Amino acid sequence: MTLRNILLAGTAIGAAAFLAAPAFAASNTQAELDALKAQIDALQRKIDDVEIQHGTAIKSLEERKSDVKVGLKNGRPSFESADGNFTFEISGRAHLDMGYYDQDNASEARLGGLGNNINFRRAIIGASGTVWKDFEYDLYFNFGDSGDEKAGEIYEAALHYVGIDGLKLSIGAIQPKLTLDDSTSSNDITFIERATAANLMTGIGAGDGRMAVGAAGNTDNFFGAAYYTMGSVGAGNTTDGDTSNVLGRVAFATSPKEGANFHFGLSGTYAANLPGDAIRLRDRPELRVDATRMIDTGGMAADTAMAYGPEVAFNYGPFRAQGEYYRYEVDQLGAAPDAEFDAWYLQASWILSGENYKYSMSKAAYSGVSPNNPFMAGGGMGAWEIAARYSQADLNDLGAGVQGGQQDIITVGLNWYANKNVRFMLNYLNVEVEDRTAPFADFGHDAIALRTQFTF
Repeated sequence: MTLRNILLAGTAIGAAAFLAAPAFAASNTQAELDALKAQIDALQRKIDDVEIQHGTAIKSLEERKSDVKVGLKNGRPSFESADGNFTFEISGRAHLDMGYYDQDNASEARLGGLGNNINFRRAIIGASGTVWKDFEYDLYFNFGDSGDEKAGEIYEAALHYVGIDGLKLSIGAIQPKLTLDDSTSSNDITFIERATAANLMTGIGAGDGRMAVGAAGNTDNFFGAAYYTMGSVGAGNTTDGDTSNVLGRVAFATSPKEGANFHFGLSGTYAANLPGDAIRLRDRPELRVDATRMIDTGGMAADTAMAYGPEVAFNYGPFRAQGEYYRYEVDQLGAAPDAEFDAWYLQASWILSGENYKYSMSKAAYSGVSPNNPFMAGGGMGAWEIAARYSQADLNDLGAGVQGGQQDIITVGLNWYANKNVRFMLNYLNVEVEDRTAPFADFGHDAIALRTQFTF
């Protein structure tokens, strides 16, 4: 082979190799691309699987989280199941009272010095809620008292059935609805203490922590309640635990939701099987910083006792007035004639800051004042209220041999509602007691008191 032929053959082979190289490279690149694409597809499937798994887990967690709804309205912790069948709410109130007494000479001689003091009138904590919507429950304990605190006792422990619209059936330790003043919550009363007329009524078969069974119901304009009660909490092992009482209250309101509203009502209570066959009517002078009672019938041997009377009220915008009159009759044992007493009060109040009074038909009583501009840093002065009350209770029936005294009290009050949870109450009281016992002792005092109230 000549040199020329050799060169031509080499050139031909090189050219063939050069032309074949791109095709070979292209073939390898496509294979690599196909393999990479397969890997990406596999990775994408894994990512999709992970997202599905985590999405299911997140959804499950969200569903679990929604099983309980948690709230803190007005500072009150509450819990509700997702279906609304169960609720649980924690609430409490603290009423801290301080007072100063200025006694006349006759009062100091008869009673000694009244104690200028500071104490928790009420310190209540507990819970309420619903079970399967149709049942409600209340469980509260009170650590406050009149003139001194205490270790704590059941204030309310009751079960209620509310499955019938407008009707509430109750059993347990409750506060039966009796009198307008007593049906108003202690958080909402206008003065530091309720009037003596109402206190004497609730002392016969009603009051806080009374073992009872009964019902209360209302329509748009009518309210009615009836109860059978026995002794108070803790009286089960005493003669007081055997007492039997029937009591009730009815009321009618012309316009409970808005506008000028007139309220008319009637309360009554009948007590039989009295503890120890005796009854005693007495009360403190509408202030309980000192626990001394200034009118007192003493123990009266009695078979039965009853009390009854009307209540009236009117509210329009920031003005409100109310009054109650009650008569108390005691069927004394033996030759002693029946004893009869009476008590009444009138009061009026005005919200200077312009808020309207609110009336609740479900209890036929007034709710608290809610400030339009709560007091807080940067603005708001809360709500301001002035009030006055005249109260009289006559526990004298000389013909029946009872001389418990006649008590007249003038009270002037100034209330500041800082917000829905905090209120300050300043009261001035002028107290006069006449004909307490022979030789017809008369005495009296002035008092000034301040309550600091916190509720949630």
